[in-house]
Amino acid sequence: MRARARLLLLASVWTAPVAMSAQEWQATAHTGRIRSALDPAAASASFAVGLRYDDPFAGLRLSAGVPTRSAETLWGTAGAWKRLSTRFGGIRSGVDVTGTAFLTMDRSGQSAPIPGPFDPPALPDANRDGYALAGQVLPVLGYERQQWQVHARAGVSRYAARLGSHHTNRVVRLADVQVTLSPVTSLAVMPAIRRYEANGEEPSTWIGASAVAASTRGSLWGSLGQWSTGVDDGLPWSAGGQVRLHQLVAIDVNARHETFDPLFSQPAQTSWSVGLSVALSRRAQITAPIPSAYVNGRATITLPVSASRTSPSIAGDFNKWTPAPMQRQGNHWTYTVTLAPGVYNYAFVSASGEWFVPSGVPGRKDDGMGGHVAVLVVK
Repeated sequence: MRARARLLLLASVWTAPVAMSAQEWQATAHTGRIRSALDPAAASASFAVGLRYDDPFAGLRLSAGVPTRSAETLWGTAGAWKRLSTRFGGIRSGVDVTGTAFLTMDRSGQSAPIPGPFDPPALPDANRDGYALAGQVLPVLGYERQQWQVHARAGVSRYAARLGSHHTNRVVRLADVQVTLSPVTSLAVMPAIRRYEANGEEPSTWIGASAVAASTRGSLWGSLGQWSTGVDDGLPWSAGGQVRLHQLVAIDVNARHETFDPLFSQPAQTSWSVGLSVALSRRAQITAPIPSAYVNGRATITLPVSASRTSPSIAGDFNKWTPAPMQRQGNHWTYTVTLAPGVYNYAFVSASGEWFVPSGVPGRKDDGMGGHVAVLVVK
């Protein structure tokens, strides 16, 4: 479950930066060759501090550059995304809304120096004051199961920027299909195909995949793909990892090589960063997970009739997440299964196909995808 949540959060909305657990605020500090996706200039050596929030259906990013030299620009970014959706059975429908802003301010008061033979090209004008704004609205339709999901989206993105006297204004139509496969709770793989089309430009298609492996000690993630155009710039890739030093403190390492960019028309370049993330609050404690009964190697899970008037099913690690009918005994629905000692996740499924776990069930916790699972411990 945790791996699936991290993968969904891995890229805000379907790209791939590392993600944290659901409903968590974090303060961050990073150094390296850092670049905002909206920055009209190239990535540069810098130090940045930030604040971020994540839950399975929303995210917020605030960050600012901390200049170390008088000639460096002041910059800041703000970004947020939200999935507004409903789910009926395994079908989810809704809309993804994303907004991002970038601001840079020149403090030098001087003309830009003439670049040396090994320096990047000079900007078109010496004034490095500027901004960039981007927004996306993408209706989404998907089908979700415990170990796999498929989502399709189609919508539009608007991008406007100014750097000095240079202005950019673009409207791009987007469409993508993504499959998330999670054969085990610690691993998720996400193949995807995305198409971008702007007026007067050749349509561009990206095909690739992302993957993440997660545990209580940290996570590793990466992505690799190929554009239908811009192939001379090589393969776009990204990779990173996180190591937890403490329940609240972790080290993050990220690197990415960006090639063709049909959305913001940015140059091909490589960026990287290393830094520290500090959780600003402790995670909620989980109610002690205890089976209703465990006799002679058989565990019995019960659910009050008041929680489901119609006959429910149960699905979990113990039956490969295939819903199995529960039986009524008095005022409870029951399910008995032979189990070896261990820890098992499970959830109930209503007659209409809705997955649920009532608040009073022992071991109830967030599943990282906007729902809940329960934990069964067999000793």
